[in-house]
Amino acid sequence: MRVLTAEEMALLVDSCKWATICTVSPEGRPYAVEATPYHDGEDTCFMLNPRGGTWRSLQANPQVLLKYTLTNRSLSWWAGVSGHGVGRFDPDPDAIRRGFNLLGMVMDTDYSKAGQHHSSQAERSPLLRVTIHKYTGRCSAGADEALFSARKPSEDDR
Repeated sequence: MRVLTAEEMALLVDSCKWATICTVSPEGRPYAVEATPYHDGEDTCFMLNPRGGTWRSLQANPQVLLKYTLTNRSLSWWAGVSGHGVGRFDPDPDAIRRGFNLLGMVMDTDYSKAGQHHSSQAERSPLLRVTIHKYTGRCSAGADEALFSARKPSEDDR
């Protein structure tokens, strides 16, 4: 087991189509939800329930941990990255429309109708924007082993 390099962490984060968003509820309990991340500028973004548990948690404490993990089917290989940052729901209608378009590119789906709908109700924005301040990561590879053997992870690794 070893610590991931910055390059390996970036590759893993960019390869994941799923992340766990971890927050702390107003009552002080851990809260987590999974969603598909996409990038808008320097921020990692998600589309979530505009008044769900993550929204309630961020009202009390904006600290967020994003967890990305990959493994193979036999679980003999694994890697994980944690992104430590601050989250907020963005009410900007243009950002909401752009966000649904960016998410659509990741998911290979047309979300333009959802973008139009949600941007007209920006006070209930589903756009979670997380600014990451620090990444940490570990993997099962040995000290001199390449994490991905100079390749992007395959579908079997996700």
